[in-house]
Amino acid sequence: MHTKMKILFTTTFYPPFHIGGDATHVKYLAEALAEKGHNVHVMFSMDAYEFKRKEKPKMPETWNGVKVHVIESPLGKLEPILNYIFGTQKYTYNYFKNLLEKEKFDVVHHHNISLLGYNILKKIGTYRNIYTAHDCWLICHKHDYFKFGKICDKRTCFSCTLANGKPYLFHRLGNNFKTAIDDVDLIIAPSKFMKNELTKYLKNKIKAIYNFVPYPAKRLPPINHKNYFLFVGNLVRNKGILELIDVFKKIPEENLLIVGKGDLDFKIKKIIEEHNNIKFLGWKAREEVLAYMKNAKALILPSLAPETMPLIIIEALSVGTVVIGSNIGGVGEILKKIDTELLFNPINKNVLRKKILAFNETKYNKNKLINLYKENYSTKAYLKELRKIGYFK
Repeated sequence: MHTKMKILFTTTFYPPFHIGGDATHVKYLAEALAEKGHNVHVMFSMDAYEFKRKEKPKMPETWNGVKVHVIESPLGKLEPILNYIFGTQKYTYNYFKNLLEKEKFDVVHHHNISLLGYNILKKIGTYRNIYTAHDCWLICHKHDYFKFGKICDKRTCFSCTLANGKPYLFHRLGNNFKTAIDDVDLIIAPSKFMKNELTKYLKNKIKAIYNFVPYPAKRLPPINHKNYFLFVGNLVRNKGILELIDVFKKIPEENLLIVGKGDLDFKIKKIIEEHNNIKFLGWKAREEVLAYMKNAKALILPSLAPETMPLIIIEALSVGTVVIGSNIGGVGEILKKIDTELLFNPINKNVLRKKILAFNETKYNKNKLINLYKENYSTKAYLKELRKIGYFK
């Protein structure tokens, strides 16, 4: 029996005010720990969400046992921008510091804090200081570790950011950034790929623990579509969605459903107007997404940039659906356990086209996929790994 602990999660975004899987992971973990009786707090920035998104969801009636602290600076959307460019801002840092002094946490667990500023990594007290590397922010100015069409193999950050229209983060040149990272007691890497890349540049203790998702509901909502492949995710350039659409435009006998939202919404709608085999469904709640996954021939993850360990793969496995994915980043660490033929080079669209046309879903036993999920990527499996690393007292 473990001592009940007081835990703070810091994260730029927190559902429903979020844009990606990293924040979803924070929610899953916060609620899982709260359900176990721990006193869980989450600090996130509403300013950052309003900077990224025009529409704003309603504030939830309940946070499912988690106490949420919402940062809303007098500077508004400017606060997260300045945090990103300069590494820290007084309002965000003081909000964090005051919260620590008031609550006396046992663990402070940082997640995606790029718009909160690196300064909150500096330890203020005796709590255990943990960071989960959902992306390559610690070692990459633009987070994705993707340079000139391939995984970064040499740190030429200034030319890379310049070529990609991203700001070069000069604050990383000083000792303060390094000192803040050195104050982290443990870095959790959601894949061996991420652990290996971080180890090249950091001296911190790093432990690879695969992401997890909660078990799906027994009853999922009905859907009206049949005989389709599925894409689910943030609709941005590096997810490879435009390349995937190009593939399906050339195979009208196969159907593609697209679930998600992002910067490419309007462009995608225009591209697929004359292609009846491709349908854009927009954003869907988790249970709807799981229903679409359960009934799909396969989920396709065509990412151009290296993914750390996408939750969307694990969600698919939890309902017994196989995934066809890019052979870069951490994706292969899951799919190689199933079938190496599920992997492809995202640069070669012709290879993906052939895989789709030859795909036989009956080759993959749904119960075996679900068991793979339960044993390796369930809430129970994740909490077991946290116990191994001494997360709990």
